[in-house]
Amino acid sequence: MKHVKTLFILLILASAVPLALGDEASSKQKNRMSDTQSIADSSLQPPCNETELVTFVQSAAAHAHVVGEPQAIKDFMDLEGPWVRGETYIFAHDFNGTTLSLPYLPSAVGTNRLSIQDAEGRYINRDMQAIAMNGSGFYQYLYRNPVTNQTEPKVSYVMKVDDTWWLGSGIYLLEENKTLIK
Repeated sequence: MKHVKTLFILLILASAVPLALGDEASSKQKNRMSDTQSIADSSLQPPCNETELVTFVQSAAAHAHVVGEPQAIKDFMDLEGPWVRGETYIFAHDFNGTTLSLPYLPSAVGTNRLSIQDAEGRYINRDMQAIAMNGSGFYQYLYRNPVTNQTEPKVSYVMKVDDTWWLGSGIYLLEENKTLIK
């Protein structure tokens, strides 16, 4: 009978360990989520140079790792959220070419945009995807500014989130076309 009581107590303790660890893991994830959220909310101004652009994109990738792809995509699509700052926003694609996030063009989500060309004939999503496949990097091209509705020079920084998808953001290069989010 003594062995049965001991076994019973061990079973109770063993079942409590995952619950305790789960609470601790949940707490750590919440802390990480608030860290990435505070980075995203840190200024709410669009990045104004390449260094700030890299930080913005890296913060978005960190956010995606913490909350998971579905929630991150939802967050990136929110025009009122911290990942859309005037003419600067997070865009995302999978490595098959499907658009996952393009907040100013929601009708493009779910479509393959690998054949999109800029005004000079460059396949911008193919080129940026190739950069992301190798990790991360910058890409310069022409693109329609969603605020001015004009085609302008843009530089984007893209990075791989994991083996299935990548994300990026860009800044327009003409200073007179810069607008700041309120």
